[in-house]
Amino acid sequence: MVRGEPGRRRTHCVSVRVTPDELEAWHAAREETGRRELGAWVRAVVTEAMTGRAGVPGDVPVVPLVNEAAYGQLVQAANNLNQLTRYAHQERELPAAIRAAVEEIGRAALAVRGLGPDRATADEEPDEDEHQEHGAAR
Repeated sequence: MVRGEPGRRRTHCVSVRVTPDELEAWHAAREETGRRELGAWVRAVVTEAMTGRAGVPGDVPVVPLVNEAAYGQLVQAANNLNQLTRYAHQERELPAAIRAAVEEIGRAALAVRGLGPDRATADEEPDEDEHQEHGAAR
């Protein structure tokens, strides 16, 4: 994961002493933001206080909770595609299952973006013109 701004290394350490109650409150506030590291949370809070803008340059966006299921499906489909591609390289053939996996990834990607299900189903064969237009192999 990339942290901070590319080309700008963080070289200074800042220590802050807090009471157990303060630490517990900080951890609770950090958890509400979805950040995993207390230091990243503190940096974001201080930066927002100084600039009036939320977040820190270089922050990695968090996948919204509503997309977690779709993201999980996308990861599974990508894993399946990787296995099928490995098989195709070993066997020197392109199984029909790879095309289905690509379509599944496309549908999952649309779902992650909130664009809904693809109009085509995995069982539908595209017409020959569409196949040639996209350069797909059979």
